[in-house]
Amino acid sequence: MGVATLLAVLLAGAPLAATAVVYAASAGRRGDTGVEPLGGVGAALAFLREWFATMALLVASLIGRRSTGNDPAARRIAILIPERYCSVAGFWYLRRRLRAGGWACVAGIARSMGPEASATTAALDDCTAALPAGAELVVVGHGIGGVVAHRYAQARPTLRIRHVITLGAPHQGSRALPYRMFGAAAAPAIPVAAEDAAPVDVIAIYSDFDAWLLPVDDAYCPGGFNIAVRGLGHCAMLLSRRVADLMVENLAEGTRT
Repeated sequence: MGVATLLAVLLAGAPLAATAVVYAASAGRRGDTGVEPLGGVGAALAFLREWFATMALLVASLIGRRSTGNDPAARRIAILIPERYCSVAGFWYLRRRLRAGGWACVAGIARSMGPEASATTAALDDCTAALPAGAELVVVGHGIGGVVAHRYAQARPTLRIRHVITLGAPHQGSRALPYRMFGAAAAPAIPVAAEDAAPVDVIAIYSDFDAWLLPVDDAYCPGGFNIAVRGLGHCAMLLSRRVADLMVENLAEGTRT
């Protein structure tokens, strides 16, 4: 077996095995999001999509750019925060769709490496300090990155962040295997703002087929605008046209009261 063939087998086989283990560990225990359950064929197709999405995000993490750069003329900016131990390069598809909707994108954290709250907060403070004054801001976070985004917006009310969008975020915790392995049952303890601070407008998008959320109902964000979708795995959310459309549509509607 040649080196190229061996690498291809590893690239395909490792994500397949990991995806299978994660779903086996959460089988029958994911909860009820209120959407119609998938049948056998639908679940099989959703599993394959998650497998391919995992491979695509792994490749993007290895070869993707670290940052999108800042546009000093941008007036609407989306700050991107990846899942723990993941790269912001995994947002490549959603970044393209956001740009088409008129949003410039920057990396709030290039790669989320661990639970250190001080390092996370410092990286986000450096990012926001470099943005154009008066720009309209939203923060988009995947998984634990979504919880970090929410807490950071609470802790920095003076930034006047218009929305926080979370994708498959364990707002109320998760006992799923990946988070137990990563030591990420809870997000970094970024301090929240004072009690009299304005509430953060959160759009929480999560899926019935996300095996990183256990139980999946704990992805519900109290006080947020919650949207449950059907048949998307944790990684597949970043490559979903449906999720991208929901993000762009909700950003176009303005802040909810």
